[in-house]
Amino acid sequence: MKKAMLAGSILLSAFCFVSCTKNLDNKPTDNSLAGESKPRAVTYTMVWNDEFDGTSVNTSNWNIDNGNPGVNNEKEYYQSANATVSGGNLVITARKQTVGGQPYTSAKLTTAGKYQPTYGRIEARIKLPGVQGMWPAFWMLGASINNGTPWPDCGEIDIMEQVNTNNTILGTMHWNAGSGHVQYGSSTTATATDWHVYAVEWDANGIHWYVDGTNYVNGNIQNNINNTGAFHNPFFIILNLAVGGDLPGNTINDAALPTQMLVDYVRVYSMSNSGGTVPIGQTITLKGSNGLYVSSENGTQPMTCNRTTAQAWEQFTVVDAGGGKVALQSMGKYVSSENGTQAITCNRTTVSDWEKFTWVTQPDGTISFIGNNGKYISSENGTQAMTCNRATAGAWEAFHL
Repeated sequence: MKKAMLAGSILLSAFCFVSCTKNLDNKPTDNSLAGESKPRAVTYTMVWNDEFDGTSVNTSNWNIDNGNPGVNNEKEYYQSANATVSGGNLVITARKQTVGGQPYTSAKLTTAGKYQPTYGRIEARIKLPGVQGMWPAFWMLGASINNGTPWPDCGEIDIMEQVNTNNTILGTMHWNAGSGHVQYGSSTTATATDWHVYAVEWDANGIHWYVDGTNYVNGNIQNNINNTGAFHNPFFIILNLAVGGDLPGNTINDAALPTQMLVDYVRVYSMSNSGGTVPIGQTITLKGSNGLYVSSENGTQPMTCNRTTAQAWEQFTVVDAGGGKVALQSMGKYVSSENGTQAITCNRTTVSDWEKFTWVTQPDGTISFIGNNGKYISSENGTQAMTCNRATAGAWEAFHL
C-alpha cells in the first residue's frame, strides 16, 4: 500500500499496512469481492505508451515529484536528478545522499493531469533492485485525490509492490468500503532482480493482476459491490522507488547504494471481448507489409515472411491460451517467441509462456503480436528469419489477416 501526498493535494491521514495475504478487521469477509478470471479472447488496442527510448524523461507524459511525501515513514527525498533515461530504460536511482533533511534520494513519476485512464490493460516491464530497505512500486491512484477526494475514498490500485531482498510480488486494491479503509489482494513469487511484465486488466466488472501473463488474483467491482465505486473513475499511473518505510522497515543496506529500478516501458491498452474480433478456433493467414505470407516452415527451421502464396505451412489456427492471450498453431505445432533471444519457431508441442501472445489490433486494422517478453513479432520484411524483439510496432510488426 502506498499512500501519497501529491502536488496540490492535502496531507493524507496516517495509516497502517496489513499484509495483503491477511484479512483486515473491517475488510468484507464474504466471497463476493473475489473476482473470477475466465479464459477469454480479448482484442487489445494500444492507447498510450512510453518506451523510454529518448535521452531524458518525457515530461509530456510524466510529472516528477520533489520532496518527501510525508507518509509511510519513508526516508527518501524525491528529485528529478534521480530519474534518467538510458539504454532504452527509465532508470530510477536510490542514493545515500542527504537532501531536504532526508538521508536518501530517489525518484517518483506520475501521469497525474496528463494521462488518467478508466479501465484497460496497464502494464510495465520492470527490473527491481532487490536491496534491503528498498520499496519499488508500479501503481495507480484515483485522479479525484487532486480534486478534494481524500485517500482511501479516491481508490488505489497497486499493480506491483516488492520490498527488500524477497521475491514476493504484491497486488492490492485499497478503498473506503463505507466505514473506512479496506484492502483486498494477494501475492505471487517472481525473481525480483529479473525482468518481468507486471500488469492489471481492469474493466467494469473487475481488476485482474498478472505477472508475465499469469493471473494470480482478481477483485470484483461489478455494480459497485462493497462500495467499490471509486474504481469506475479515472486513475493516474505512478512509478517510484521508496527507501525505508512501514512495509520494508528502516534497516537499509547503505553499502548496496546507489541502486536502481529499471523500467523498459509502460503501455496502456483498451480491451474489448472478442465477439468474433479475435478469431478463436479459426484458421488464418498472416501477410506482412512486404505483401508476403508468414510461414511456419513446418517447424523445421525458423519462421519466415516470404511466401507468395498461402498453403498448409502458411495457415495458423488461433487458440485461446487463457488470460486474454492467444497461441498460434500450424501443422500441429505452436509458434514460440523464443523469449526474443533467437528467431521465432513453430515447433512446440504444448503452450507455455513463450507460446502465448497478446493480440493487438492497430488503429489501421492491422494485427500485431506481443510475446511474453513484452516485445513485438517482426516480419523482418522477409529478408531474414522472423523475430520477437521489437520494442515498438512499425510496418514490419503489423500483419494483415
